[in-house]
Amino acid sequence: MKSLRLLVVDDDRLIGEAIQEFAASLGHTAVYVNGGSEALTQFSKQEFDLVLLDRVMPGMDGLELAGKLRRLQQGGAWCPLIMLSGFSEVDEQIEALNAGCDDFLAKPINFHVLEAKIHAFRRTADLQAQISRKNRELIRLREAQEEEKRIAQHLMARLVRNEYLNYPGVQHMIYPASLLSGDLLLVCPSHNGDTYVMLADATGHGLPAAITLIPLSQTFYAMAGKGFQLASIAAELNQQNRQYNPVDRFVAAALAVFRPREHILEVWNGGIPPALLLSEDGQVLRTFASRNVPLGVLPAEEFINETELCQIREDAQLILYSDGLIEGCNPAGEQFGKQRLLDVFKGVAPKQRLEHLRRKAFSYLDGQPIQDDLSCLLLDCPMDLHSTGPELERQGVVAAFGQWHFSVSLGFEQLKHLDIVPLLVSWGQALGLDQRMRSTFNLVLSELISNALDHGVLELASSIKGEVDGFERYMDERGRRLQALQHGQIEVEVEQKEVRDGRLLQVTVCDSGKGFDLQTLTPPDPASLAYHGRGLQLIKALSQTLEIRGRGNEVFVELHCPGSTAGAPDTNTQSM
Repeated sequence: MKSLRLLVVDDDRLIGEAIQEFAASLGHTAVYVNGGSEALTQFSKQEFDLVLLDRVMPGMDGLELAGKLRRLQQGGAWCPLIMLSGFSEVDEQIEALNAGCDDFLAKPINFHVLEAKIHAFRRTADLQAQISRKNRELIRLREAQEEEKRIAQHLMARLVRNEYLNYPGVQHMIYPASLLSGDLLLVCPSHNGDTYVMLADATGHGLPAAITLIPLSQTFYAMAGKGFQLASIAAELNQQNRQYNPVDRFVAAALAVFRPREHILEVWNGGIPPALLLSEDGQVLRTFASRNVPLGVLPAEEFINETELCQIREDAQLILYSDGLIEGCNPAGEQFGKQRLLDVFKGVAPKQRLEHLRRKAFSYLDGQPIQDDLSCLLLDCPMDLHSTGPELERQGVVAAFGQWHFSVSLGFEQLKHLDIVPLLVSWGQALGLDQRMRSTFNLVLSELISNALDHGVLELASSIKGEVDGFERYMDERGRRLQALQHGQIEVEVEQKEVRDGRLLQVTVCDSGKGFDLQTLTPPDPASLAYHGRGLQLIKALSQTLEIRGRGNEVFVELHCPGSTAGAPDTNTQSM
């Protein structure tokens, strides 16, 4: 049994010493003082478990002392006070309790009753001590949690590149249900001018949900910035989630890329509400429903990374949103819903849609707390190539290292499974590709390899794209032929040379196909909306030299980057 420390205050020394001896017989310690001033001094110097104070004392009486003792206890541990008085009337007891005492004991003192009260207050003091310990533990836990949240917020802010979220043609909003959001919005422009976006919604809310998103952001930026295919990015994100997160922590996500040169929008949706493609006047041109499971659910060999492609035939805007937006409830418990979301956009100009949606959504909630993270991202998909905004400068630029060369031969297995263009561009950057050439090199290489694969190895006719729904049929047929591919080869050779007036980049792409006669090609009408025949015209416009060699299955391109390279050897080239 815990030994208690008592403070006894009484102007009658006999009573004080009697209580002192009785406390000692019970195994407790009692300090006796004969006045209020000395009691305050002792109470300030040391801790007591119980105070017994006389009602009537010269100078400072018991009522005044009780009030001062209670003020000294503020912010500290609770210490019970028992009033001792020769007056046992009810009013006297009420007055003592109102002054701050916890109990009342009439004189002459019944020591059996005093013993019972000491035991009772000891039990209460033990409970109070437990509560205090628990409270201190809760405070420490709260402080640790706040520190974890602070670090997580800082980390998430560094992982999300806000300058990209403010990229021209992109609008966004995100409102977390708790301090940290379990939704993630990412935007990344690639070297070739394409714009990638992602909306991810992790399982749960707050810190646990936010942490599961950390492995995904850097993978998305790294692959999107290099121009990897959307299907490859989705597959890698799935693998990253399975590798780093617990098995029960999956991430619903929607990924999209807009390719302004080809006017193509590509979407992968795994567990996110249907993405919307809206016209200028807010009508739905197409929906991209979830056709895949969220990231992290299936192993790599079972994961489906097929995407949907759509031709952009007029200025349009893609809307990605989380389920927190449409599942938000008003005071009556009714959800905002998909139809109300569609109605919000009707007749509203693209640049005003986000703010209009924000006002409508929070007006509908009517003060109700957000139950799930609420997020939305809008991506402009214009027909005008120049309205997509300037290409952002990349960080960590590698200086040009002069002359270098590499070549690679790709068999049918690599053509079926590898997203080769970003890899080749990365090689060029590592070797010292002039930074001014990177965007053009990416674009030209993409067009050359795409033509070699589609028309050379797979023998697809571009004219299919010009037919009704031809683009979709073309892509479906491309996927079937690529999966069934059992032979074929593409060889790529890239060389950077220093010439007197700058640097020269030479690119050769040769395929194992039948080839074609350049003279039989009909130049595309610039005013036409046809989605074929533009590749070579684009390469010709970007390059200084374009040669069709061999039987029409080899293309040679030279890209010139002017600059000061005094003393460099001269290189002569001729166009066909």
